[in-house]
Amino acid sequence: MDGLSSGWLSAVSFVALLAGVTISVVVLAAVGSIRRSLNDGTARQSQQIRKLAETVATLNAQQRNAETRIQQLTDANRKLTEELAALRERLGDGESVPRATGAARLLH
Repeated sequence: MDGLSSGWLSAVSFVALLAGVTISVVVLAAVGSIRRSLNDGTARQSQQIRKLAETVATLNAQQRNAETRIQQLTDANRKLTEELAALRERLGDGESVPRATGAARLLH
């Protein structure tokens, strides 16, 4: 019986060893798959962050250009307002001068 027990023990040990190796391989494959998925996700997120950073940079440049244009338009508006005020003043001065009548008026 000693030979028979030894055979069973060897067979059980071999099956246990084979099961352990199989479980280890499955676990390693699962861990590798999880790591690959995480790395892919990280790469996608990095790409999205890069795109967002580029979009933010573009929007910042557009905002600076818009602010510059607004300042130019504000300056132009101020100059036009000053010119309009000067014209009104000249018109007001012209109206306060007595008007020439008759032929003299036509010559103006």
